[in-house]
Amino acid sequence: MNSIWHKDNIDWQFPLINDHHDTKILIIGGGLMGLLCAYELQKQGKEFILVDARKLVNGTSANTTAQISIAHDDLYYKIKKKHSIKKAQKYLAEQIKGLNHLKQIIKNEKIKCDYQETETILGASQKQNIDILREIQAIINPIIKTKKLPLEKSLFNISEGIIFSNEAIINPVKYLNGIINILKNNNCAIYEHSKVTKIKKKGTQYEVIVNDKFKINTEKIIMACHYPFLLQNLYFAKMYQSTSYVITFKTKKKLSASYISLDSPYYYLRTYDKNTLMIGGSDHYTGSTTDIHKCYYLLQKKIYEIDKKAVILDKWFTEDSMALNFLPYAGPYSKKHSNIILMTGFQKWGFTNAHAIALKINNLLQEKYQRNKLALFKNIKNYLKLVFHSVNGLFISRLLIKSEALKSIKVNSGKALRYQGKNVLVYRASVKEYFLFKNKCTHMGCTLIWNDVDKVWISRCHGTIYNKYGHVIYGPGIYDLERIN
Repeated sequence: MNSIWHKDNIDWQFPLINDHHDTKILIIGGGLMGLLCAYELQKQGKEFILVDARKLVNGTSANTTAQISIAHDDLYYKIKKKHSIKKAQKYLAEQIKGLNHLKQIIKNEKIKCDYQETETILGASQKQNIDILREIQAIINPIIKTKKLPLEKSLFNISEGIIFSNEAIINPVKYLNGIINILKNNNCAIYEHSKVTKIKKKGTQYEVIVNDKFKINTEKIIMACHYPFLLQNLYFAKMYQSTSYVITFKTKKKLSASYISLDSPYYYLRTYDKNTLMIGGSDHYTGSTTDIHKCYYLLQKKIYEIDKKAVILDKWFTEDSMALNFLPYAGPYSKKHSNIILMTGFQKWGFTNAHAIALKINNLLQEKYQRNKLALFKNIKNYLKLVFHSVNGLFISRLLIKSEALKSIKVNSGKALRYQGKNVLVYRASVKEYFLFKNKCTHMGCTLIWNDVDKVWISRCHGTIYNKYGHVIYGPGIYDLERIN
């Protein structure tokens, strides 16, 4: 499951929390967003502690394709349709700021992350998507000048496209390692394997419990942990998680630009190195009973259309938090928790969103930032879909689970079944070794399904993903699955 970037990970060996602490600001999450907040705060000499439940740079940030682009597929069109053209253009302006901020950090800090300037081609061949493409062109033209793709230079059978200039591709792990090195050299307080298990409000301050044992007293909390794990304010009803898949492949074909297709099945394409390309897509609602083999197959089919002699190298999946109103959120967690600053809902464009938000960290901490509001019922179609998945995960799916013998499960595979009158999850590690868990996500109790390609358990409701041994990979679940044998 590990991405191609994981080989560039550095084992930083930051300590885990083993005592009580007091701090002005606590950052929860050691991925892209959390590290960028830490970077901006240390530049200003602000006091903070950063904690991560596992190792730094091992979640979404290490599984991204790092196509640093403002060509956000059909998102400008969706924002205009749901809100207004003004809102879509404001979103675009923020993404430009984020892209430029990333470039400035790389330049100023001299971070070696395989940075490469490129163009991005946003293209389509299906009629309805060509119409959307033309609407996108009209939305963005007053803000930036793009070039229409000449038909004779079309890539991969697209009939119309837009070229975005001054874009970039990077190695995300090398980039984040560069940020971590700056924080380490400035003696910033960073802790790994330090899981926030409870947050208690104490007047205007917070008592944060780490690893069910140690306390961190803080005035402000920056929650930069991919998906909100507190149940207040109904975030689980305002956003969902989307899974997408990535494959790298060896080929003699060269790209003159990165590529994003609006057509179905959706995919995007970029260069990894001089011999390797990277393709991603096959997106679907996390926790749905989608055929995972088909998701990878569709990407492989496109690879062999590009090059019949291509050699498949790496495969992995990643997960993105999707706001129902299509807009990212950065602001107070709720009225009750105004000193917890939440950052979430970046769709599939975490790098530009995270850098744009990091620029505003002081205003966010002082509640001076005009934020987007994640509201219920802004997108009825997706909201009803979200409700259905929750009802299915909490109730209906439990009734459909059948009794089966453990030996019916193949070695190195898993299954949800009824065993000795209980609804359980079973992973068969060998002919005689089985791991049994309660079929209950530790976030809100939803049932789980088994992904036999990537060998993980996935919550049907809110996208928590556990490895085959029940350990959390992606939140919002905090605790590992409860083992029952």
